[in-house]
Amino acid sequence: VKPSTTVLSVNKDIIQKGSSFTLTCVVEGYPQPETPTLRRGNTPFTLSCSGVNIKTCIAGFSNVDYSYSGQYTCSTKNTISSQDKPSSATLQINVYSQTDVTMTTTPLPGGRTYYLTGDPLTITCSVEGVPRSSFTF
Repeated sequence: VKPSTTVLSVNKDIIQKGSSFTLTCVVEGYPQPETPTLRRGNTPFTLSCSGVNIKTCIAGFSNVDYSYSGQYTCSTKNTISSQDKPSSATLQINVYSQTDVTMTTTPLPGGRTYYLTGDPLTITCSVEGVPRSSFTF
């Protein structure tokens, strides 16, 4: 007789925006543990599981963006686990990206392709990237 135990792992050290990753949740116990649940906050994810007393469950994520960052928790219990305290494991996922800089200017008067002295000019610079980047203008 063994209460359930849970281990959660990810297949990559660095997860880039637009890439994919897989979370693996392994649960073990006797009597057999229930099929585990995987959540990020209140959002549940579908797991594909195999095994009986040792269940290996995976969830695949593709074309990820920053919204996939967060704390993921895999939890389960069996008939001898405390109802109030299921076995769980937590993993923090951070999605990173390279710095992308976009620069735009105000349209030129009359469709010209050059500025004249006295023409109004506004330059807007947008930067996206995780971790945050710094630059000088």
